[in-house]
Amino acid sequence: MNIRHFVKLCLALLCFHTGKAYCQDHEELFRKGIKLMQDSNYKAAIIAFDESLVHSHRSAVTFFQRGTCYLMLNKPNVALVDFNQALSIDTNLSETYYNRALAHQALNNYTFSEADFLIYRSKMPEDHRVLNNLALLMEEMGDYEQATYWYTQYLSFYPRNTETLKSRALAYAEAKKTEKAIADIDLCYRIDPSDSSLWMLKGNIYYDAQDYSQAIDAYNIILLNNPSHKEALTNRADAHTAGLKYEEAIADYKRLSAGDKYNPEYYFNTGFCQLQLNRNEEAIRSFGNALDTDYAALGLLLTLRGVAYNNLKMQMEACSDWQKAIEAGYKEADTYKKNYCR
Repeated sequence: MNIRHFVKLCLALLCFHTGKAYCQDHEELFRKGIKLMQDSNYKAAIIAFDESLVHSHRSAVTFFQRGTCYLMLNKPNVALVDFNQALSIDTNLSETYYNRALAHQALNNYTFSEADFLIYRSKMPEDHRVLNNLALLMEEMGDYEQATYWYTQYLSFYPRNTETLKSRALAYAEAKKTEKAIADIDLCYRIDPSDSSLWMLKGNIYYDAQDYSQAIDAYNIILLNNPSHKEALTNRADAHTAGLKYEEAIADYKRLSAGDKYNPEYYFNTGFCQLQLNRNEEAIRSFGNALDTDYAALGLLLTLRGVAYNNLKMQMEACSDWQKAIEAGYKEADTYKKNYCR
């Protein structure tokens, strides 16, 4: 008698003499596990499936469900073992390929994940969610051209799905196809004109494409309806800076710092723009405010304030800032010190 048969015999005898819960048959334990899964009690469900497999160690669907529990508990390595076991018993258990693809994706096994998604798609062509999964997988792999292909396949079934249109727009933007990205955003707007987030998305796409004028126009529409919209104001200020419109950027950064006096980024950015305009005294004050509110990039800040001091022929103060910047680990300050400090 082998050990597996011995264990079954022991359980049967124990059941006969004690009547305890583990003498339940495979089906009852399996149903118990499913109910626990439905209640999101995955750890308890795993225990039920463990007990069920004692009675039916060749149940592919039980291995699949236990693997799914492990996947929900963020244990993709363990889940893979169960999914592989399930498929070794029954290759027709289609959902196993889908979940195994998710487990591979969580482990960055992208090639295996793609293969499993494609197998699942061939077996279950009516389940269109896998098209979105493939698009997201391609994005993780950095293949944005292929991502747009799968989003397009999904949209052929659900052409008015604005979330997928937004995702495709971002993939187009990453693939440097700005016009197609904006076309998707405009289509979303025609479907849902009340979605104000579309203008932010449009502005950000233009910003990343270095079309700062169009980006500013998009942010302006948001600010026209909500003048205190912090993200739009911040992004517009950054777009003004990137587009070399320093006066407009300073005005935006000052509005932001008036509403958030303890944010050093606004003071630093104001000082940077003032420095570009050769307004050195103002830049020094702004950099000082950034220092007082603990600006993180200390070396960069001190280096730029040193430049402002140097422009005003205040060599002692400039050299002191550059030395402190060097001590803070900002090596670029060393060039200024060598060129201007004796």
